[in-house]
Amino acid sequence: MKQIALVLLLLASTYTAAKIAVPIPEKERQHKHQALTQENTITEAKVVKWGTDAWPNFTDRNGTGFYHELLSEIYNEPQYSLRVEYFPWQRTLKNLAIGEIDLTGALPKTNSFYQSKWPVLTEDINVISLNDSELNSRYLSSSVGAYRAGYEVDVFYAALPKSAKGVPVESAEQALMLLKKGKVDYFVDLRSIITPLIEKDKGAQGSNMKVKTIGRYKLYWSFVYSDKGKRLKQHFDEEIDRLLRSGNLLSMYQKYSLEMPIKSIN
Repeated sequence: MKQIALVLLLLASTYTAAKIAVPIPEKERQHKHQALTQENTITEAKVVKWGTDAWPNFTDRNGTGFYHELLSEIYNEPQYSLRVEYFPWQRTLKNLAIGEIDLTGALPKTNSFYQSKWPVLTEDINVISLNDSELNSRYLSSSVGAYRAGYEVDVFYAALPKSAKGVPVESAEQALMLLKKGKVDYFVDLRSIITPLIEKDKGAQGSNMKVKTIGRYKLYWSFVYSDKGKRLKQHFDEEIDRLLRSGNLLSMYQKYSLEMPIKSIN
């Protein structure tokens, strides 16, 4: 009787070991691997890395501004986790090019990145000066201007000839200070930067700023040139469509006194 029990025990152990040792069929193994890969891809896509320069009324460091509100509406939780990090503008563009960040804005048309279907801004490039001289091309080419660091190509020389002389400054406020001290003759920047600067300085004694529009262009939201960037761009375009049709997009632009470049979507 003991011998029979021992034989049965040995058979059970052998069966269990054989069951454990049975390899997973190749098709099933591939299916599990594919499912795991898809899960990892989905998890990765939920984290959206946004890199930007600090831009008053758009990307203030306290989390307020037009771009903060727009992106929070487009890449909202729980589907996405939006993470913002501040860099100087040129470093932001470099990080987008090498895939350290997923998106930034806004940029003129370029083939270097995926870009939104519609522009997010239509911006005037303005020049301000305290001099009595007429703000014509001759004066601007022969005098010394200032521009915010990192915006030499996208703003300064986008509106001025290559012969124009410019120096970088850390902020619009610093440019105004240099203007008042006579260290520079004029300051070039976007209207959305110039206008608040003038409003803030209106009460200053002796302030007699002259403003002139010297350029205009459309700016697009830009995404890393990768599969993830392509997916994020597609979602961005779909959400802009939704926000426009609901009227919420217009409300955002009006809240920040901005011109909405998209009037309708067919």
